[in-house]
Amino acid sequence: GRCYKEGPGRGRRQILPALAAGSCFHPAFILSCPFSSRTRATSREEKNLQGFLEQPKEKWVESAFEVDGPHYFTVLALHILSPEQWRATRVEILRRLLVTSQARAVAPGGATRLTDKAVKDYSAYRSSLLFWALVDLIYNMFKKVPTSNTEGGWSCSLAEYIRHNDMPIYEAADKALKTFQEEFMPVETFSEFLDAAGLLSEITDPESFLKDLLNSVP
Repeated sequence: GRCYKEGPGRGRRQILPALAAGSCFHPAFILSCPFSSRTRATSREEKNLQGFLEQPKEKWVESAFEVDGPHYFTVLALHILSPEQWRATRVEILRRLLVTSQARAVAPGGATRLTDKAVKDYSAYRSSLLFWALVDLIYNMFKKVPTSNTEGGWSCSLAEYIRHNDMPIYEAADKALKTFQEEFMPVETFSEFLDAAGLLSEITDPESFLKDLLNSVP
């Protein structure tokens, strides 16, 4: 396409703002900002996200193969959770994505139980971890968005910011993409990933964290 002809790397630089702004065409996001009160659509999505986060571990493997599974809800979080709420929830979402990677690696055709709980090579988890990292970087892009001055909450604040801040978003996306390419893409171990993500203060023993997580899932 045209963006790839405008200069080296320009097409790649479109990725983050496109994911950030483009994903916000999600119907729940658009409907969430009538500038009066939240709609039932947004309320329903909030309940769905909360339901996902509260799912018992007995359901985690099965949800790994559903269309509206952990990856879907990770993107949905961008529209529903404020940055503060994301920071409080992001490790739990990381757990769900790790279990999803494990389940798909050991039972590509689908399963309801985790038949193999042995920790795999980093490559088995890499795509889900990088996916999580992109969402975390997008949240960092929008750290200047006010979160309490709009009746519609985070969804409306984010929509307003996107409407009026094209250049700051592209500049932040350039910085985020550079971070993604230089700090996350070269990573080869789970411990290195947690270091790049700034999570080692929360997950102090990466090896035990992953092992204990997989053993805790039926």
